[in-house]
Amino acid sequence: MNEPRRPIFWFLWPRPDPDAPVDDAYVQVRLVRATPRGPLRIAALTAGSLAFTILTTSAVMAALTTPLGAVILVVAAIAATAVVTILRGWVVGTYVNDAGVVVETTWRRRSFAWADVVNVACQSSRVPLLGLPIRIDGERVVLHLVDGTSVTTHVYSSSPDLLWRPEAFDIARRRLESWSDRA
Repeated sequence: MNEPRRPIFWFLWPRPDPDAPVDDAYVQVRLVRATPRGPLRIAALTAGSLAFTILTTSAVMAALTTPLGAVILVVAAIAATAVVTILRGWVVGTYVNDAGVVVETTWRRRSFAWADVVNVACQSSRVPLLGLPIRIDGERVVLHLVDGTSVTTHVYSSSPDLLWRPEAFDIARRRLESWSDRA
C-alpha cells in the first residue's frame, strides 16, 4: 500500500534506468533516424495506408461473394505488392548510431561502419523531387567511403521529409556530420 502510484499513461513518461551510464561510457546502440518523417511523407503514407485498407477490404468482400478465379489471384498479388511498398515507405531513410550509418531504400539496406566513412559532404546536384524520378537542382548529403565509392543518403533538399524546410535540411546535414566526427 506504500508503493508510489503510477500515472494512468505511465509509459509516456518512462523513468530513467538507474543502472545506465552517465559518463563517456554511454553508447547509442539503437538506430536513430537522421531526419524525422516530414509532413509530406506522413500525409502521403497515411493516405496511402487508408486507401489501401479501404480498397483491400472491398476486394475481400467482393471475393467472398464470387468464385475464386484468375482475377482474384491477380488482385491478391497486386495487394501484396502494395502492402510491402507502403510498409517499406514508412521505413525508408538514413539511420545512424555510434557503430555506423544505415541507408534504407525501398528494396535495399546498406550498412556502413563509421570507420569505413571517410567524409560526409553536402554536394549540389540534380536530386529527386519528393523521391520521384523527376530531377531538380538541389543539395544532397553524400557519404564518401574508404574504398573510393560514394553513397547517397536520403538527406536532400527536395525529399518528402525536408521539402520547403531548409532549416530541417541543415539540421539533418549537421547531424550526420557530427555523428561521423564522433566516431
